[in-house]
This record gives sequence, structure tokens and C-alpha cells, in this order.
Amino acid sequence: MSSKTSIRFETSPTGVSIVVIELDNLNLTKSSKAFEDYEQSLFQHIRSNNELNDLGSEQLIKSYRALHWTYGIDPTKKRVSSEAVLRRVLKGENLWRISNLVDVVNLASAYHKIPIGLIDASKTSGQLVLRQARHGEVFVRIGGEELECRGRELVLADDKGIICYGFAIHDSDRTKVTRESKRVILLLYGAPNATRNIMEDATSFTLNMVKQWVDCTASEPIRYVSPA
Repeated sequence: MSSKTSIRFETSPTGVSIVVIELDNLNLTKSSKAFEDYEQSLFQHIRSNNELNDLGSEQLIKSYRALHWTYGIDPTKKRVSSEAVLRRVLKGENLWRISNLVDVVNLASAYHKIPIGLIDASKTSGQLVLRQARHGEVFVRIGGEELECRGRELVLADDKGIICYGFAIHDSDRTKVTRESKRVILLLYGAPNATRNIMEDATSFTLNMVKQWVDCTASEPIRYVSPA
């Protein structure tokens, strides 16, 4: 299956990339006991290879933090999603139980430190664009909290407005994935230090997990890179 979704870069941070995968014919359910056992084994691997106090000096984490500082977002207050889930695992906490797909991408993101977004394709309108927020533009994150933008923030948007605040910090309540979602756009967000090889490894790892634990069909991944 080929992807119908593309990304246009209105603002072009050098080295930034986004991988797009479309998941169709989805059957979203509760995660199985087998997945939960697999998750615990991966937690052990993550905890044995990472230290909570060292995250600030980890190269991928630093790259996302630097990108957000550039666009006026304090990454110690609004953390990129991959760092948020990784910190939770390193604190000895479990991840949330949402659906088999959401649970899989949260685990994959904690493992390879690449943030992943999910968008219900039926709730989007028009072209996906990476741009800066407009002054006073209001974003509603999953859960209903409203954020008023100052006009500097890096966001992913469609014709109706922001669908991802920051470079994968918060996803939109409007386009959130639910158990009723049948076609979903999966996005892996690459900061400047996330090289092509890093992104390919993260994409392959994530896609293999999705195919193992989620009933769906998946398109071939396409990587969009900001113009130099």
C-alpha cells in the first residue's frame, strides 16, 4: 500500500525530517497479555541501557531540546513525547493503557528515543504543513487543555489548524486516535541529530512492532526532509 499523505515544510529547520506511514483497516483493541509481557522485557532493556540523570547529555534528547529552544518552547517544561515516555519508564513506572496501537508506539518511542505521533486520517483536512504557530492561535491538546500560541512555536498543521504542538510534544484532541479509528497516519519526528540511519532503524523497529501487535495494513514508509 502506498501512502497518500505528504508533508510540506513552510519553515525549514536544517536536518529535520518526518517519516510517514499510513495504517489502514485498523482493528484497535485492548493490548494483550502477551504484549504486556513483551513490554516488561523491553522495559528491562531500556532501564539497563539508560540512566535518568544522564538524559540531558544524551545526543538525541539534546537535539530535540535544542530544536524546541530555537522555537521558543522550554523543553524542560514541555517535553518531547519520546523523552516523556522514556523518563516514565526509567522512573520505574508503567505506560498508559489506551489501545494496542497507542501502547505499541509509546513503547517503541521510549525504546529508540524518536517521538511518534498518531493522527486519525478521517479527521484531517488538506495538506499537512510544518510551520510556525500564529500569534494567538489556540491549540487543544488531547484531554482538552487549551494552549494559546505566542507565534514562535513549531507546529504541524492542516487546513483547520494545529494537529501537533511543538515537534511532537502534544497531539491534538481533534485528530486523536480512538478505538473507532480505521485509518491512522503514523509520524516519526526526526530532529537534526536523528540521521537517516537512525530514522530508518526506528521506523523498521516501530513498523515491525505494529505488524506484530496490531491488526492492520501498513503503507511503505516515506521520509520527508526539510530543505537545506
